Amino acid sequence: MLDKLRQSQNEYLELLKRVRGDLNLENVAYHLDKIRNFWFRKQKLLEMCSQYLFNSSNTYFYTAVSKFNVDNSDKNILFALGNYQIFDDPILSYLEVIEKGNTVHQRERYFKKLKEKIVESIDDLIVLLEKEIPNFYVLPLRFSSSTINKEKVDIRPFIENFFIEGIDFNNLHKYENIDAVVVHKYLSQILFFDYDDPTQAIKDRLKQYRIEYSDIVPQDMNDTELFRFIIYGYFSQAMDIFLTSYSFNIFPFFSSLTTYINYNVFLLNIVHNSKKEKLEHFLKMSRLTLPIWFEYDKKGVELSISEIRERAKNKNFSDRIREIYNSLDDFNTQEQLITEVENCVHLLINYEGRGC
Repeated sequence: MLDKLRQSQNEYLELLKRVRGDLNLENVAYHLDKIRNFWFRKQKLLEMCSQYLFNSSNTYFYTAVSKFNVDNSDKNILFALGNYQIFDDPILSYLEVIEKGNTVHQRERYFKKLKEKIVESIDDLIVLLEKEIPNFYVLPLRFSSSTINKEKVDIRPFIENFFIEGIDFNNLHKYENIDAVVVHKYLSQILFFDYDDPTQAIKDRLKQYRIEYSDIVPQDMNDTELFRFIIYGYFSQAMDIFLTSYSFNIFPFFSSLTTYINYNVFLLNIVHNSKKEKLEHFLKMSRLTLPIWFEYDKKGVELSISEIRERAKNKNFSDRIREIYNSLDDFNTQEQLITEVENCVHLLINYEGRGC
């Protein structure tokens, strides 16, 4: 099975090179359809890997990003986690967004920017695949999960929790005063962007969001429409990540505080409204991923993939992370968790010591 998986990576690399040679912004969707057909043919292989390979091993997938530059070693802590690591190829997820939005003329700037991001992502994937990193794979997991989970989960009821009752969501343009239509007690729980200040007034946060994302924000949206646009995007993404994690029994790795916070808010809601004990497992694992990356990034070290894997093996890093996971319910505060993770990461990156 591993041989077939490695072969699929070589085949995908050759396909990306051919697509990139013919690609321009006007025909993005046409050429990406070739990529979609390729992964449709590989769907059975992905399901087999999920059932017999990833399911029996600790596997992490780096997701919710458009690129993964492994030459920038601040993300290399991923390679100390689990037996396999996967980069969640975003290209087909982008294609779905483009196809759904072909008739939305008001968002022309957004889709132009998205097409540019697709081209950049293809260039990055080619570089990534050419490195042939052992036990590391580029796979469109969220897209594959969507073919497994035929029934889409409606997240609108969750989105509506952030608004007062009686709102006409088909006519949000009528609500100019956002303060009068949102449930303020929930606003501090979510982030709109990294460095967002959840203690600020909603109007100020949205104003800053417009500045941060001036190249994609539809200019004709009022604050109420923009707020729904933001949270719908984040929580749709969170749902996709959760279903992917659940379907393949693998764990998401984040390097964005915004994605991490909003995913955990969403997952807490899922766990609260479900009786499945397995979901608690995913919630606990999600609490670990960002602190691990954050503490590693804070050290400012530059370790290659081979170096960090060797140290993780010699210092039993995975065993210590498993111990922290098993003790999560005993931590009274987030600070206690961070201290444990910090100590483990410190021992990982330093030569002295017998292990975590």
